[in-house]
Amino acid sequence: MGTDEVGSALPEPGRRISLRRVRDDGALGDLIGFVRSADAIGLELVDRRGIEHRLTWEQVLAWRTVGVARGRDPKRTTLVELTRLAQAAGVSGRIFVTRLSDLLDQRPPVQVSDFGDPPPCPARLEGEWVTAAPADDVLQLAWWAAHHDARSMLVVTDDPEEAHRLVGLGFDERQR
Repeated sequence: MGTDEVGSALPEPGRRISLRRVRDDGALGDLIGFVRSADAIGLELVDRRGIEHRLTWEQVLAWRTVGVARGRDPKRTTLVELTRLAQAAGVSGRIFVTRLSDLLDQRPPVQVSDFGDPPPCPARLEGEWVTAAPADDVLQLAWWAAHHDARSMLVVTDDPEEAHRLVGLGFDERQR
């Protein structure tokens, strides 16, 4: 894609994209990551391992927006495993889960801090899961977790107002 073909179709910062590119060795390769920036010259994206890639539009053959990585259905995770995750994160109470793609794909993306920065609130990232107590901006934590290759989110609380807010956002409560 030359810069003339890009025009106003720049990928939105914070959005996850998949692209086909010409690598430095001349071979074709695919890349998936979150857009850090994009302009008429090229774009910068960060892959799931936190590696930054800077590409010119001349290197990009095609790109498309893709949703947050889907992962397993968190509602099928056993209560034993969810309790273990909660205990490891130091939280207790009612259990609320969501798949990050369900929570985020229809929402506007947000820019997150650098890959090595800590989460925006106390949280534990383990495998496909991010676990936390309620946060003022649970969506910011969800975006941070998606950028760190998490697929599901577990929030644990006994606060009825927080429980109501989580359900309103699309979390499902798992009964013990």
